[in-house]
Amino acid sequence: MGVTEHICNELKQRRENGVYPPGSRFPSESVLADEFGVNKMTMNKIVSLLAEQRYLTRGVRGAGTKVADPQTRARGAIAFLAPLTPYTVRILNGVYGEAVRHNFSVLVESPPVGVLRQRLQMLRSGGIRGVVSVSYGSSILPEGMCQFCVDSDPYPVVPDREVHFIDSDNFQGGVQMMNEIFRRGHRDILIFSAERSRGLPDAPKTPRLCGFHQVMRENGIADFEERTFHLAPNSPADAKRFLHAGLEKYPQTTLIAADSDGITEMIHTAALQLGVDCPGKITLTGFGNVTPLPIANVNQNPERQGELAARYLIDYALTGKMSAPLCERVETSLTGVEYIPIRLR
Repeated sequence: MGVTEHICNELKQRRENGVYPPGSRFPSESVLADEFGVNKMTMNKIVSLLAEQRYLTRGVRGAGTKVADPQTRARGAIAFLAPLTPYTVRILNGVYGEAVRHNFSVLVESPPVGVLRQRLQMLRSGGIRGVVSVSYGSSILPEGMCQFCVDSDPYPVVPDREVHFIDSDNFQGGVQMMNEIFRRGHRDILIFSAERSRGLPDAPKTPRLCGFHQVMRENGIADFEERTFHLAPNSPADAKRFLHAGLEKYPQTTLIAADSDGITEMIHTAALQLGVDCPGKITLTGFGNVTPLPIANVNQNPERQGELAARYLIDYALTGKMSAPLCERVETSLTGVEYIPIRLR
């Protein structure tokens, strides 16, 4: 046990033993730093963690820190580490809702990757045993800590007994969307994807793209690979170049399917610049259900992903045991299918 965790536990124990009664003024950080032989910065972090876990209540500047009433204190805390985007906020909503139901608090941070390991150590020292993360991948965890990587395909990662994965069933989502596209009579289809820009040119296809391609193959579209364009996820120039090239090669295109809403919005912007009516004359579909564009989309149910991750971690925090599988997938669903016009054959 590290010094920080030892001090946190000692202060909590004093609180439970009545040394610091509810509503009383908590000793100053300077006094505590001198008592425990640590610097004021370390003690500030410890007091901050105790406040985050609702053992303490910090007043406005100059009012001091008070001991919280145990009836209002959370049973524990979990951490949510992610860059905050419209999609990750939906995951956070699921995490927070489950935490509230179990009287747990949620610490939200977006630490730089370079300090992630140090931050995890600090969180563990403060008593946090469970972490929900998005976009960080699996981490080397301190002893006694468990991590759920949400919205993360587990297959490229070597599983660790304390690192678990929850993702939407993106293969199912790709199949659902492409089946609906064919059901409504579209066959002149292009796909725009960012999946290979994250790795080597011959990187394995993501599940969502495999879903798209399987349905196209089953419906006799033999050139589905040629109809798939790979572009960088944050490159409007790529979107414009590939949209122009795709429509030049396949001028009868009636629908463009994107494998993420970020790509969807870039295609929409590129279409405006090229004078192409898309969405409009050419139908556009998305994946993620976070774009405001009026299009058919795949809802990856991020709230449900966050809810499950929080549920497993709270159980782990309370029991020290993890009953969840290493990998779990959440069902997807379609929204806005009415925006895919029916084409008569």
